[in-house]
Amino acid sequence: MPENENDFYVDEYGEIHLNNAAPQRLENDALWREYHQLEYEIFSHNDKTPEKLARFQELEKQLGITQQKKNAFINAKNKLRAQAGQTMSVTNILAMGKEQQNE
Repeated sequence: MPENENDFYVDEYGEIHLNNAAPQRLENDALWREYHQLEYEIFSHNDKTPEKLARFQELEKQLGITQQKKNAFINAKNKLRAQAGQTMSVTNILAMGKEQQNE
C-alpha cells in the first residue's frame, strides 16, 4: 500500500497506478483479499458486527496498514475532486460553444 500520494497517480479514467514500474507480487494475497472483502462489507453495506470489526483491525495490524497510508488515498481523492471542481465539463464547454454561435 502506498505511503503517500506521490507513490501513485490516478489517470483520467479513475484507475490507480503505482509509480514503481514493476508490480510486486504480495506474499500475503489471501490476507489482502480478506481485508478488502471486510472493508467492502463494513463500509459499503454497514455490516459492523463485532467479529468483522475485530478481524478487520487484526488484518490492519498484520498488513501494516497505518492511518497515514489510508489518508494518502483520501487526500488524493480530495485533491482530484477539487481539481474537477475547477475544470469545466464537456457539457459546459459545448454549452459555451452554442452560446457563442447564437450571438
